[in-house]
Amino acid sequence: MRRTVAALLLITTMGPLWAASCGDAYTPVSDVQGRGGESPMAGRQVTVEGILTVDARQPGGFRGFYLQQALAEQDRDPVTSEGLFVHTRAREGAPGDRVRVRGEVREYYGLTSLTNVQRVTTCATPGLPAPTALKPGHLPEGGREVLESMLVQTAAPLVITDTWNLARYGELVLAPSLQWTPTQSLEPGPETQELLAQQEQQRLILDDGFRKKHPRPIPYLSDEASPGNPLRVGDRIAPVAGIMDYRFGNWRLQPLTQPDIHHANPRQMPPTRHQEANLRVVSLNLGNLFNGDGQGNGFPTDRGARTPASYQRQLARLSSQIRATNPDILAVSELENDGYDGNSALAELARAIGDHWRFVEGGTDRDDDAIRNALLYRSDRVQPTGSATLIDDGAFRQWHRPALAQTFRRIDGRTALTVIAVHLKSKSCRNAPAAQQDRRDGQACFAQARESAARALARWRPDAKGKDHLILLAGDFNAYARETPLQVLGNTGYTDLIAHFHGLEQGTFRYHGRLGTLDYHLANPELMERVKASHVWSANAEEPRMRAYNTTTDTDVAEDSPWRASDHNPVITDLRL
Repeated sequence: MRRTVAALLLITTMGPLWAASCGDAYTPVSDVQGRGGESPMAGRQVTVEGILTVDARQPGGFRGFYLQQALAEQDRDPVTSEGLFVHTRAREGAPGDRVRVRGEVREYYGLTSLTNVQRVTTCATPGLPAPTALKPGHLPEGGREVLESMLVQTAAPLVITDTWNLARYGELVLAPSLQWTPTQSLEPGPETQELLAQQEQQRLILDDGFRKKHPRPIPYLSDEASPGNPLRVGDRIAPVAGIMDYRFGNWRLQPLTQPDIHHANPRQMPPTRHQEANLRVVSLNLGNLFNGDGQGNGFPTDRGARTPASYQRQLARLSSQIRATNPDILAVSELENDGYDGNSALAELARAIGDHWRFVEGGTDRDDDAIRNALLYRSDRVQPTGSATLIDDGAFRQWHRPALAQTFRRIDGRTALTVIAVHLKSKSCRNAPAAQQDRRDGQACFAQARESAARALARWRPDAKGKDHLILLAGDFNAYARETPLQVLGNTGYTDLIAHFHGLEQGTFRYHGRLGTLDYHLANPELMERVKASHVWSANAEEPRMRAYNTTTDTDVAEDSPWRASDHNPVITDLRL
């Protein structure tokens, strides 16, 4: 009896044997992880020992820490991970400590972890293990699963290819290089799906180590990143060490320290007018410019601003951006379809741009569409000739916004130029009938409708007499550079001016972190000899959406800032008439 009591006293002073005996038998982390996507030990109680690499128990964190097997104890199997997430509120242990943990193995939405942890015991402090090199564009055998919860180091700078969730979740999407929409360079077909899959494998989300929404301050905005030198798509993240984590359906890097960001894609002002040009045409998707009833009421609007103050910011940003491009003729899309009187969104836009600005009255747009195209012009530089034509028949009877055509001449000139403002049906599959469904060739839904509209535009000619009509198609075609609408127009003589001057690596829009051209200036053969230059001004699509007019996350942005006025970049073309 005395021996039993003595033994019990000894056990009581030492604590549980499994916790006190650091170095005693334990289950290797690689056995817990297993060789597949899920642990073979799920639901079992295990004891593990390893080095605490990253502590995520801070307020708003992931409520646990990451543990990695010491190098000398790893199994050297290239398809098993040596890392594990421990979900616990216990405070023992700090980064660099060797800890002993007992808990239940679980799969948490694809992440192998220990939960229901009984105790965490600190055994020693050997320091952090060396990170595994993560080569850009290269996946180890078994993919990133074999690096789950392990400390890794990116071996080369990575490019920021998406900032969509920066202000909302503290995330940046990284890749070895900028990612382009497949049909920007590939013709529609199965190869586009292969490229999409390859791009997804190359992506890595740089996370902020928190599970909460709307982190403040917003991470990864370094001290020098001011409104004049902000973080933008195309900037580079220097090599950084962190944990290879899997959460919310994506692989993530939880960095050990704030990474260095190199501003490889700084803001630039719009190009100056070509020295031989005497006419500039600019097009811009306005991103749903709605002004309520035009008298300060009617908010929230169907598609645009939610409040009068938000609308005023939007209008100030857009007019500032338009003035910066110094156009003579302006083609716009996604403008409220509310007529032509003084309270219309079109009239208010013209007043905001400047005293000399007038707009073309193009007849009655369809009442069943909330938005329309429009043409505006500087009345001290150009004048319209004849009446405008609303192209709303044939292929334009449904799906697309009616195209608006108007012929112009310079005030002191005789040569006529016809500009057609275009906005074709989007790629969204909402309400798409069977014939317009996604064919999995990279063009998404309504591809057939856009092709039909392109054929109609290729056939269209002004009513004016004469053969040498100078025609410029300008606007949002909702088709990337190698898609069928551009092929149709190219085969009938129209030239994509951006591709002509700069190649295909120029983008006007970003979708899911991929850049591509949706907005174009297309010149017919008669006009080509008069084209001097054409540009995309990267003022919008490369900017984080937190800088948009309808967010409140960037209080340093001036009301009339020209940056992120829309989600499409403006296209600029200089002509000699």
